[in-house]
Amino acid sequence: MRLLGIYDNQIATLFSFSIFAKMLNNVPISVYEFNLVTNYLITIGIPFDVSFVPGTRKEAAALQLTIHINPTRTEVIVVTLEPGATTFTPSP
Repeated sequence: MRLLGIYDNQIATLFSFSIFAKMLNNVPISVYEFNLVTNYLITIGIPFDVSFVPGTRKEAAALQLTIHINPTRTEVIVVTLEPGATTFTPSP
């Protein structure tokens, strides 16, 4: 039974990225690393959604990435961002 369909090779490649392994293991990643993943999804044409929850003094900033593999299967990954990843520091 094929779950991934036309995206078999592309999804297998995505899952092999070390960044993706960090995301699955709930290891904080940088915004840059997250952008690499979304750029790859855009390049190969796999639909996805992103939700962002800004950090507070109590909670780390997080992203939710929903990858739509086929009409009946999605992968939802909650990604914790590295400390300070969303803090704007103006130039002196």
